[in-house]
Amino acid sequence: MKDFTLLIGGKNVDTGSYEYYPYASRAAADFKTTRKIIKELKKGNSPSEYDKYIYAKYCVGDEKTCKDAIKAAHEASKIYKHFSLDKRRKIMGDIHDLLVKHKKEIIELFIIEGHPLKLAEWEFEGMEIGVAKETLDLYKEQVFKKIGRFGNETLYVARKADGVICLNPPKNAPTSNSFVATGVLLAGNTIVVKPPLRNPISAIFVWKNVVNEAVKRNGAPDGVVNIILGNSDKIMEVWLSSPHVNDIFHFGISERGIEIGKKAYLAGKKPILELSGNDLLFVWQDTDIKKAANALMDAFLGSTQICMVPKNAIIHETIFDDFCDEMLRQVKKLKIALPDDPETCLSPVTKISQYFEFLNDAEKKGGKVLYGGHRVDYNGKEDKNGMYIEPTLVRIDNETQGLDMLCIKEENFFPLLPLLKVTSIPTMPEHSGMSRDDIIFLKMVDISERNEYGLRISVWANSKQYIDKFIKEIDNSGLLRINSRHVGFSLYIATHGGTKKSGGPFGEMNYICKKSSHLQGISVTGQ
Repeated sequence: MKDFTLLIGGKNVDTGSYEYYPYASRAAADFKTTRKIIKELKKGNSPSEYDKYIYAKYCVGDEKTCKDAIKAAHEASKIYKHFSLDKRRKIMGDIHDLLVKHKKEIIELFIIEGHPLKLAEWEFEGMEIGVAKETLDLYKEQVFKKIGRFGNETLYVARKADGVICLNPPKNAPTSNSFVATGVLLAGNTIVVKPPLRNPISAIFVWKNVVNEAVKRNGAPDGVVNIILGNSDKIMEVWLSSPHVNDIFHFGISERGIEIGKKAYLAGKKPILELSGNDLLFVWQDTDIKKAANALMDAFLGSTQICMVPKNAIIHETIFDDFCDEMLRQVKKLKIALPDDPETCLSPVTKISQYFEFLNDAEKKGGKVLYGGHRVDYNGKEDKNGMYIEPTLVRIDNETQGLDMLCIKEENFFPLLPLLKVTSIPTMPEHSGMSRDDIIFLKMVDISERNEYGLRISVWANSKQYIDKFIKEIDNSGLLRINSRHVGFSLYIATHGGTKKSGGPFGEMNYICKKSSHLQGISVTGQ
């Protein structure tokens, strides 16, 4: 059984208070035994074969450890913010190299935590591209830039570190999501990371063995990176009340995240929010149906419990039937299995009751279930106590009814995928005299604008005319991808960020080195 400690001020901290982390596949296959073993371990006993069920023991902190971490980060920030930009860029490059070095271990940890191999490899890809050389060089250019001379005056713009950043990543994918926060180091900030209490293992490993190791290699002071665990509500209270915390970087569901953002703002701290997603994938009539369907199948990564996978398909009427047939063909091939089976992309589902609420709502409002609709065990057999949901396709022919369905309006955090037909039937006065395609295009734009979330939108189309129109008209997302994998990652472009309920009133594509710094203009005369 592995041991995981906290990290405060450069020291590994053993609090003497522990939790136990099971192998996710063991827990899914035999939850009762796993839970019983954990109870025995907490009593101080060593039940037989516990090491076959339990991967790790990890430390849990309290308000004191939280305050100690903030203090360490504050003291370190006084030194680290004066590190040259070249040194900070070198740290980020070392983070990339150490990440690649530990790739095998990180993916193994993801699988232990319940992420199927396909999901784990995708997460790692995003982490690596996020700190690729080309991307880091772009970020560096944005931190300090000479903008010109005017007479005897030289002018610069610089981004200056905010100070101490406190990071609260999500429960579902804490490591790959939290890794975006490494960008705060390039801006000259220090950080306190609080992985989720029930799912911290890979996050602790990466922040210790990749991020903090890179910091140490480059002579940065102890306390630049700190790792704590504990009760989320109590820790958030400490962060909000501390005079040494400058920014709070929070991941989570939109309702709670927006509320935390309000509290942070009122406490004089900058909120940086990465919240829920309800991503749209648009399919135009002239696209390659198979390629578009392949991209849409990423909706089922981790049983759709990832914020940036496509959650709705919005499809041109002329290819709707063919597209539904192709999706049905592909979905039938998905394998339900334990996370350590390399042939699956599905995970146990946490919001099972909400899945049935959304499904029943869709059926009542005219949606037709093409496939799925059952709760099953890890072998795919129907089971009222199963931890899995069959990947589900819902066909929606009536767009007016569809737009009122929960599965279209809200985030599906379970494997339920709506396929919505967009028709050329005029429904608004401005449609009068328009061509069929222009009516459908305007309806697609309207669907985008109705979406209360705004992480990613992707479009599959061949017509240059309509590609240009989508680029011009679609503005409700942090990222717009045209004819490429919805969940793909690109050099230079940030992996995270979104508008509306996905990022709050300041939401946009998230260059975290910018978000965690403030812009300063500099004028120098006589040099």
